[in-house]
Amino acid sequence: MSKRQLNVIIGNYIPRGKEIDSDFMKDMESFHLLMEYAKDESNGLDVQLRGKYMNIYYQGGSLVKLSGKSNCDIDKNYFYVTSKGELCMSDIERLCQPDYVEKAKLSKALKGRDSQLPELRKKALTIMENISGEQTKIISKLKNCKTKDEICSVVEIMKMTMRNWKEGLCDSGRRKTVVGERTVQHYLSLFNKHFDNTSDFIVLDIEYAISTNAIYAKEEDREKQPRIDIIAIEKGTGQIYVMELKYGMKSVQGDASARKHYEDYCATVGDEGKWQSFIDDIEVLLDAKKRTEIVDEDVTIKRCKPKFAFVLKQEKESDREDFIKELEELEKVSFTSIPTLYLPVELDWDNPKAESNKLAKKFMR
Repeated sequence: MSKRQLNVIIGNYIPRGKEIDSDFMKDMESFHLLMEYAKDESNGLDVQLRGKYMNIYYQGGSLVKLSGKSNCDIDKNYFYVTSKGELCMSDIERLCQPDYVEKAKLSKALKGRDSQLPELRKKALTIMENISGEQTKIISKLKNCKTKDEICSVVEIMKMTMRNWKEGLCDSGRRKTVVGERTVQHYLSLFNKHFDNTSDFIVLDIEYAISTNAIYAKEEDREKQPRIDIIAIEKGTGQIYVMELKYGMKSVQGDASARKHYEDYCATVGDEGKWQSFIDDIEVLLDAKKRTEIVDEDVTIKRCKPKFAFVLKQEKESDREDFIKELEELEKVSFTSIPTLYLPVELDWDNPKAESNKLAKKFMR
């Protein structure tokens, strides 16, 4: 065992699901009601495990974070609906800092507005105070729910809050592509929880951030590790797939190119000397998901190198042809055939059809 591997093992690195045990959230009385509601797929929520905490996702964003024995957190961003020309959340946070004049220099929107900064700071502090009040109120309500109906009522308010936030982002022209891709990713996880006649994969995780302390991390630039969009297990074989999601061809640019994603795979979980440690971690994750009844299929992971694949959610009919050309260039360099699932075009990705988002071999090239 190398010195680096030993440091990883005795360090602070925690595989996903490792600390989700019988003590987890035991002091939050409404936790089991919340989990029952979240695991009902008709409610549109997706439960994912992290190292020491659990996220419940809605439409691609973390609706609530649960940790420890009773800690419950809702992202403050969702309580601020931005609009075109208004302050964004990052600028509000800068203006709330004691050294706000210096922080403002880091913002394009605040640059050159020195004389306005005191008044803008006053406005930002008021906004943040209101956000904190709303945040505290909804968390208190969630923790104190006693019935299924109360949980339903509170969570529906939280969902509406997130929808309003997303609409504000899109209407203001901010992060529209990211919001779209995260929403597609959410529904891919939600609609692929069971093996059936339409789905050949179960999604085990989304947004898998490779830890800088993991044995399978990239050696160069260790502080900048890739994320895996989707980790899935194949029906019948137990083969693990690591999948990169592309939402239309506009998402295949620069650092997000097909070649960059494949190179990251080869340097991390696809490396011949590293993939075994990755599979170890995914086995820990699957075991935790079975214990918490998030996964209820009798499935076992095949201990072999994970396969790499792309998932292209087409925005227009020409995307498939354009992406195939992109792949052909990559395959000339990598000398390998990379499977890709081409999911049908949908006009409304906020209200998708389950059958159009199945990870099925019939969609695979």
